[in-house]
Amino acid sequence: MFASVIGLLVMIPFVMIPLDDAYYQSFEENDIDVDIPVDWTDSILFVGISIISGIISNILFYFIGKKLGGNTNWKKVFSVLFYAYVPVIPMMVVLSVLVFLMWSSLTAIDPSYLMASDADDEEIFSLIGPALGYVGLMAIVAIGFVVWIFIISIKAVKTVNGFGTAKAFGLIILVMIISSIITAPLGM
Repeated sequence: MFASVIGLLVMIPFVMIPLDDAYYQSFEENDIDVDIPVDWTDSILFVGISIISGIISNILFYFIGKKLGGNTNWKKVFSVLFYAYVPVIPMMVVLSVLVFLMWSSLTAIDPSYLMASDADDEEIFSLIGPALGYVGLMAIVAIGFVVWIFIISIKAVKTVNGFGTAKAFGLIILVMIISSIITAPLGM
C-alpha cells in the first residue's frame, strides 16, 4: 500500500508537468482555461486498485501457503510479504525520472512530419532515436527491478513458510495467476 502511494506521489510531478506543457504547446494563450482542475480519478483508481490487488495477493499467499503446509501465523506471512515489495519504491522513483527525461524527446517529435510522404528516414530516426533509447533503458531498468522483486518474493515465501525454492516459486506463480484473474475486472 505504501509503495503504490509513494510511487504515485513520486510519479505525478514528473509526468503531469511535462504532459501539461506538451499538451498546451499547441494552443494559443487565449485557448487555455486554467480554472479547470486536474482530474484525479485515474490516480485515485490506480492507488485503490493497487492496494486491493496487493491485499488480495497477500490473502492468497496466506491461505494457499497454509493449505500447502506453510506458516499459519498470518501476521508473520503478511509482514514478510510486505517487506518483499519494498524495492517497488526505488523502482518507481527511477522509472519516474526516466519518464521525465523522456518527455522532452517525445515533445520534440512533430507527428505531422512523421506522417508526411516525403519524410526522410534518417531524419525520422534522428527524431525518434532519443525516445527509443529512453524506452529501451526503461525496459532494462524495469526488468532488473522485476527480477529483483521476484527473487526477494521467492526468498520471502520460502523463509516464512519453510518451503523449498520450487514450491515457493510455484506458489508465487499460482497466486499471480489467481490474483490477475480476480483483479482483471478492476482494470489491473
